[in-house]
Amino acid sequence: MQDFALVSSGAFYIPLLTSKFDTTPSSWHVRRQAADQHKSNSPNLALTADLPGSCWRLPQLRSHLGIGFKSPVIITHVLIEHLTQSSSSLLDAPWDIVIWGFVEHAENLQRYRPVNLGVDNGPPHENPSGSFIKLVHVEYSPFDHESSVQTFPVYQDILQSGFDFGLIVVEIRENWGATGTCLYRVRVHGKDIHDEL
Repeated sequence: MQDFALVSSGAFYIPLLTSKFDTTPSSWHVRRQAADQHKSNSPNLALTADLPGSCWRLPQLRSHLGIGFKSPVIITHVLIEHLTQSSSSLLDAPWDIVIWGFVEHAENLQRYRPVNLGVDNGPPHENPSGSFIKLVHVEYSPFDHESSVQTFPVYQDILQSGFDFGLIVVEIRENWGATGTCLYRVRVHGKDIHDEL
């Protein structure tokens, strides 16, 4: 299945919708500091598949990652990944996560009003020119020994309404108890609207 949130697939982080970040390794992240000294702390780390063990160290416990897609996507699932390591490294995994879709263009705005009545709406960030709608609110558990990758379907109302999104915001609200949070990977599955035509 295609991952639309990969840099190599044309995805990119959106600075306006992404929490400001420090480009130097954080003191709370000493156990990975030596390995990360040659890398910047870019949000692109969460959108890159070929950097195992690399993560975006979020600037605060509550942070945002705005992700733009190469072309609009009908999103069906969002996947979150964290490393499977010692229990101490699992504490910096995100726990409480909300995925927001940015609603734009006339067709989506017509769909938005009736669907939004049934979905909690509280945008994660000041938006430039449209509205956000909650796609899914999840709890990621790094303690699931089956897989470090967990799949979350978007709300059925959103899927059935046929929304397509050119950008989303991943809102990290809380982690599992560490002083900082690491976001290893976000994946987005669905259908490119150009493939639908």
